[in-house]
Amino acid sequence: MKPQTLALALVLGGLTLARADISMPLKDNFYDKMGRGIANIAWAPAEIFDSMYSLNELEGPTVAWSKGLVQGTSRVVQDIGLGVVDVATSPLPIGPGVSYQGFKQPAYDSMVVQDYPPGDLINFY
Repeated sequence: MKPQTLALALVLGGLTLARADISMPLKDNFYDKMGRGIANIAWAPAEIFDSMYSLNELEGPTVAWSKGLVQGTSRVVQDIGLGVVDVATSPLPIGPGVSYQGFKQPAYDSMVVQDYPPGDLINFY
């Protein structure tokens, strides 16, 4: 067998073994739901400060104390509600295709877009 044919066969054989099944994501188990529910309940008040901080950075202090307080309070209620639902339903099995992750924004989304390069480095060189 030619070396090129052997190399091609090895590459194709390796590719067929290396493929992954991404059609079925992992389902949450009891510990995932219970942990997420307890964390949502425990850290819900932080949403007030996060909303006020991000709006202060984007729109100023007046908007932060008015709109940020209302937005943060609504997110606290939402987080506590989802936390209670997760804790209460954690012993129950999750049906196929059901996910609660789409109901709330991820914790790392602070709505602040960082400029690149930073403002103090624009005319650096």
